[in-house]
Formats: sequence, C-alpha cells, structure tokens
Amino acid sequence: MSDIGRRKSRSEKRADRRVAIKQAAIDVFSEKGYHAAKVSQIVKRVGVAQGTFYLYYESKHQIFGELLNDFLTLVVETVANWEPAELDSREVLREELTNVGVQLTNVILENQGLATIFFKEALAVAPEFNQLIEEFYETLGAMLTNFNGILCERGVIKPMNFQLLAYMTIGMVERVIAEYIVTGVLAEGGVEPEEVVEHLVMHFLAGTSEAVPTKL
Repeated sequence: MSDIGRRKSRSEKRADRRVAIKQAAIDVFSEKGYHAAKVSQIVKRVGVAQGTFYLYYESKHQIFGELLNDFLTLVVETVANWEPAELDSREVLREELTNVGVQLTNVILENQGLATIFFKEALAVAPEFNQLIEEFYETLGAMLTNFNGILCERGVIKPMNFQLLAYMTIGMVERVIAEYIVTGVLAEGGVEPEEVVEHLVMHFLAGTSEAVPTKL
C-alpha cells in the first residue's frame, strides 16, 4: 500500500473511532444523565483505553456540548430545508405542515438519544450551554415568525401576533415530543407518530382560522 493509501486508512479509522465514541457518549448520557456519566463508561462501550478518548475530546463536558449542538442543528436544518409548495389554501397548508411534521418526527425518532439528552439534561448541565440553547430558540422563533407572516399575506391564516404564535407552536411541539420520546407516556398509550403530527397540525389550524373562503 502506498503512503497515501496508508494515511487515508489511518484517517478513516480515526474518523470511525470518533463516531463510535460519540455514539457511546449519546447512549451513556441519555441513560445515566450528564452528572452520573463517566468517561470510563463511554470508552468501555467502545472498547478502547480511556486515554484514547482524550485524543478526540478534552472532557465529557466538551463532547456533551458537541452532541447538544448536533441535535439543535438537526432540528433547525430540517425546518430550514423544508421547501413548501405554493401555500394558497388551508388544505395545501395542512398537507405541507403534515409533511414537515413527519420530516421532523423522523429526524427525532432517528436520534432519540440526542433528543433525550436535550430534553432531560441540556438546561441543567452548565450555564455556558444556555447561550447555545437561547440562540437556537431565537433562530427557530424568527423562522416561524416570518413563515406565519407569509401565511397571513397569502390569506391562509388570520392576522395575529406572529412571533407569539411561533413560540406557542414551538412550546406545543416541544411538550408533545418530550412526552412521546423522553417519558414515553404517549408511546406507551399506543399513539403512533402520524397521529402526533396530525393532532399538532389540527390544533395549529384551529388556532389560526377565521372566515376564509376556502374550506378547512
């Protein structure tokens, strides 16, 4: 094998090990909580020496911050990358909200460990993470506020405080996700993900309706 080939192989192995360490950290943090989690527990799941962890991360605090950022980025990108159709009726709005709701639900279900870490641990770990979380809510709130304004301009929702509507929507979705993913209350009750999305969309539409010329 050439020197280039060997370097590439070492680089790939290093990248794979980093991914393995991150996945183990997700499992340990989500199961035990940040404060009870130990680096020794993380590396044990990977099958490497504890010193190997410190080749990639300075501390469990650093890797926790990276995992938190990963989750928040996934949520924002899912919403930002959504390309709705021409929203010119309440029925099209229902369909498009359902589409993005399903997309977001799938992302969260595929990353349940990260979601658990965010909802159970993020706000109770360290003050320096608060700024990251605040910026996340500001970004998401601004995106939804702008979206609500566009919907009103097109005549599919009634005039209201669009920023307030944005944060109310975030709060509603967040609470349902927490009860479905983290506590498992809704999942244990036999509620399917599609039903969760359907109800969230239904309540958004009910709260933004008025005497518009199109049917709900």
